[in-house]
Amino acid sequence: MSFPAAGQVQHSSDASGPPTVLPDKAKENLVTFVQPDYPPLAKAARIQGIVHASVVIDETGNVKTLRLISGHPMLAPAALEAIGKWKYKPFQLDGKATSVQTEVQVSIPEKVSQSDIDLERKFQELYWVNERAGREALNRGDLATAEAKLQVARSVAEERGDFKWLELADILSMLAAVKEGQKDYPGAESLLKQSLAIHLKHQHPDEAEVAGVEFNLAALYVQLQRLSEAEPLLLEAARGWELRIADNPMPEPKASYEWHLAMSYFAAARIAASADRSDEAQSRCRKAIRLAEQKPNDEYMKQILSGCESILGSH
Repeated sequence: MSFPAAGQVQHSSDASGPPTVLPDKAKENLVTFVQPDYPPLAKAARIQGIVHASVVIDETGNVKTLRLISGHPMLAPAALEAIGKWKYKPFQLDGKATSVQTEVQVSIPEKVSQSDIDLERKFQELYWVNERAGREALNRGDLATAEAKLQVARSVAEERGDFKWLELADILSMLAAVKEGQKDYPGAESLLKQSLAIHLKHQHPDEAEVAGVEFNLAALYVQLQRLSEAEPLLLEAARGWELRIADNPMPEPKASYEWHLAMSYFAAARIAASADRSDEAQSRCRKAIRLAEQKPNDEYMKQILSGCESILGSH
């Protein structure tokens, strides 16, 4: 359909609705544009994209009806709400104001390219299926499969850069576990350090995720008898979990933090005891015991109670 000038339309061959204006031409009449809010849950999940809708604009230039054509379910409601507030210069047909129908699209966040959308689609298609398969293979001890699947997930996360920093950090930690299982300790150390650096770039040092990586790196150092490097990491992890326990009332994460805190204090107590720092060893053991006594049936907590009994009884 040809348009004589902006704002003018011709009769539509579709008699069932108002005449149609091509999107580029309709955009020329747009006088009030409202950018959609970025929904908090979508932002937290780093979901972005373009929402495409069909609209009917009445004789006064107001959006009368809206119909979603395509768009992510977490983005579409905010987009449609914003589009409904758009205002157009009235369209003309045969010299008279008329209602028209057209199609519009809007990006959330405001600046997102088609290449970004394509990369996000690739990420969603490849990351989670390979992350899940890699995690399951790692849990059953199939290190070759785990490494292959996790490397695919790592690659697509790296393509998204800072948009997927948390997913990348998680994959690096799992790959470190694979390397440790393969006895490649330098490789495991390198991957854990990369994961920790990513967390510290994006999070406060006392966040639970940071503490988790610090704990894993400290455990590797304990295994390698690099105790002077393990000890400060254990104490940093303990500090983070103490803070998270204090501000997290949810039972499940709180129980996990308490378990890791007990293990951190016990490991740090053993390091202090091996260095004949009895006061520090006993202090840390008392903290570990208070937590372990809350979970007396847990095998690791039994080890803490037994090990700390030995440390406390020997001084």
